[in-house]
Amino acid sequence: MSNRILFPVIAALAIAPGGARAQASQEQASREQESQEVDTTALKGQVDALAEQVAEMKTDVSGLKKLRFSGYVQARWAWREAAVYNATPAGAPALTNFTIRRARFKAVYDADWSQYTLQIDATPRGVLLKEAYATLKLPKGLAIDAGLQLMPFGYEVLVRSSSDLDLLERSLTTSFYLAGEYDLGIALKGDYGPFNFKVGAFNGNGIGAWSFASGFSGLDNDQLKDFIGRIGFDYGMITGGVSGWYGKLIDYGSATDEKHDRYRVGADLQVYLDLLPIGGTALKGEFIWGRTGSVAAATLDQTGHGWYALATQNIGKYQQLAARWEEFTPNNTASTEGPANTTVKTERQLQVALHSFVGQAFKLSVAWYHPMNGARGEAAPDDPEADQWIAQAQVKF
Repeated sequence: MSNRILFPVIAALAIAPGGARAQASQEQASREQESQEVDTTALKGQVDALAEQVAEMKTDVSGLKKLRFSGYVQARWAWREAAVYNATPAGAPALTNFTIRRARFKAVYDADWSQYTLQIDATPRGVLLKEAYATLKLPKGLAIDAGLQLMPFGYEVLVRSSSDLDLLERSLTTSFYLAGEYDLGIALKGDYGPFNFKVGAFNGNGIGAWSFASGFSGLDNDQLKDFIGRIGFDYGMITGGVSGWYGKLIDYGSATDEKHDRYRVGADLQVYLDLLPIGGTALKGEFIWGRTGSVAAATLDQTGHGWYALATQNIGKYQQLAARWEEFTPNNTASTEGPANTTVKTERQLQVALHSFVGQAFKLSVAWYHPMNGARGEAAPDDPEADQWIAQAQVKF
């Protein structure tokens, strides 16, 4: 073989493996590019699917954000002087021994133009519906509440929650004229600057409605409606309000189904001060005048009044001391004349409580109640010997 033939053959053989490798590399790169293109498409699909899931989750979370839960439990031990359990158990003082005073659970769903509120009280005596009303939101800060709701009257009922009462229980006057605290009706509420109001039409007898025919039946006594409302103001360190109530009820126990007036007038004031370096001070007072205390026949056309004044003093961050003086006259015309008269016209009480706050949710309270008789018949004692001690543990969420 001549050199002219041999050298090209050798050169071709020398170059051929390199060319094959180059071609193989090109083919592999092409395959990798195709694989990358496939992986990118699959990844895009996964991202789109994940975005859909996140959008669905966002919708669910947005709905859950509109739903709020709250509640509290009050476990209590109480002792009252002169309790008579063995002789007449039915006449023993209420709310004595170990009790669950309140066990509330509240759910509120807040939508764009409406709101749903439901609250129950679950104690050993049973489960009781406390609130169940629908709210329609209106322009300019107005709203309409329809259903079972707090009576729009006074500070202790409309403004102050049962979990934040200064003396663990509401005053004698409030408990008498606003028995039940909740009632069925419809009310308009709103605020303008420092002023606020709530006024509406209600059944009038409260959540523990009483019937002349069947006693406490949970139903309203008649078809008449009462008008109840409060106008309040809030200037920061000074708040307060005036309340009114106008209505009638029918005494179906009478031969002629007589109608009787039911009136209430109230005023309340709260002042918040920084008088002492140990903590804030609050001064509060309320007055209520009323006619016809309840549907019970004994209070028909009966006119009375009552008031209280209380002070609270914070002691550092974790303690609060509260004291209240109150007087209550259920019947202004009650007679106290005669040497054998045992009528107590005016009830008086001195009440003191100490609250200790542990963490964000726990509150331990100890309270002392000292009843005294004011205007009274000559045979009625000044001290009725009915002091009461209460220890209460509350957890709130």
